[in-house]
Amino acid sequence: MAVFEFIEGWYNPARRHSALGYKSPIAYERRQAERLESASV
Repeated sequence: MAVFEFIEGWYNPARRHSALGYKSPIAYERRQAERLESASV
């Protein structure tokens, strides 16, 4: 449980990352999922 709390406290999924085109990890993953869905249609 301590490891989980450390990771959740340190890692901010809403923080924007330059490597992801200044999108949050959650927004980036959603966009990638949308692209995969539209490409498979």
